[in-house]
Amino acid sequence: MAHPLVAAPCYTFAVDIEARAEPHKIRSPLREKHALYHGKLAAALRNRGLEANAADDSSTRRADGDNGWWITSNGSLGVPPDTIPIEAVSPALDTRADWGAEIDTFWSALRAVFRMPERSDLCGSHVHVARSRVERFTLNQLKTIAYAVVVYEPLVTELLLPSRRESTYCKPNTQSSDYLYRVRGDSNAVAELIGSARDEEELRNIMQGSRNVLWNFDGVLLQGSGAIEFRGGRSLRGELRTKRWMAFAVAFIHAMLQQNELYDFSPDGLRFDTTEILYAEIRMAAAEMDMQHHLPVNYERFNETITE
Repeated sequence: MAHPLVAAPCYTFAVDIEARAEPHKIRSPLREKHALYHGKLAAALRNRGLEANAADDSSTRRADGDNGWWITSNGSLGVPPDTIPIEAVSPALDTRADWGAEIDTFWSALRAVFRMPERSDLCGSHVHVARSRVERFTLNQLKTIAYAVVVYEPLVTELLLPSRRESTYCKPNTQSSDYLYRVRGDSNAVAELIGSARDEEELRNIMQGSRNVLWNFDGVLLQGSGAIEFRGGRSLRGELRTKRWMAFAVAFIHAMLQQNELYDFSPDGLRFDTTEILYAEIRMAAAEMDMQHHLPVNYERFNETITE
């Protein structure tokens, strides 16, 4: 019998968008004008009715209670001579609200200030998924998600773009954690290891050796936001793929909580043995939150093996 881990599919989530983009109007020397253009993007967002602020550098923390867009830089994007490095962090969005409109407005504001961001393997995207604005994932729920992250890691890796599979900023969890590395490929041993975690901190330590992993559990610590961060998203250059990767991260977590394989163990082994079957399950979970239209029917279109 499955544990009642999930009731209605309601989650909050946010996205970090990394980009390098050339402004429409260039003020030289461009490499000294990052803060100026971050401020212009924040102003463009405010002009479109969204809360937004900009910081001179990524070490400046967002103020408590500030739930708007946060525009800054990121050291991993380098200091390009002809473009502005941007990290745009969304506010917490809700599966029960029109979150897609917020993403559309962000890209409208960005296009008002910048040309289309360049294609760059330095850039990626991260999606933070939390239980809700008022609830945190329980420890059992976190363990259920963690188990799925590990046992389905090979299949999820196939859903990533090749540039993200090789990125040092989103290493597979089994390659980052010595604990997981020792038991990889043995679902029973993985279940025993993850089930042994006595609290969120022990679980986080099992799941990763650093924050630069495919699924980052740093946020689930009691002093954190309560969110699990999916770091495998591609470089984003528009609304369509932004909503696609956000929907994927939320739907994967919802699907794995529904399956609850850590506690609802099947003697026949794992329920999903191919990428195609797992992706179909993720799309079914997305449909419960009216997100399925953001995900292509074919997983090979999702990972862009087949281009649109």
